[in-house]
Amino acid sequence: MFTPQLLLGIVFATIGIFVALMGADQMRKGGEGDNKKLIAAGVVLAVIGIVLAVI
Repeated sequence: MFTPQLLLGIVFATIGIFVALMGADQMRKGGEGDNKKLIAAGVVLAVIGIVLAVI
């Protein structure tokens, strides 16, 4: 039922979503740093996770 690819995809997507939300929160607070890169990395991780889960 749960293949290793599906579980890995769920993990990647979850981590990606949290990383993107962390970047968005820092940007909202006006924090310094590479917030756009953090958001982009989170979105990429989430997409990789979704692709892994679907395949």
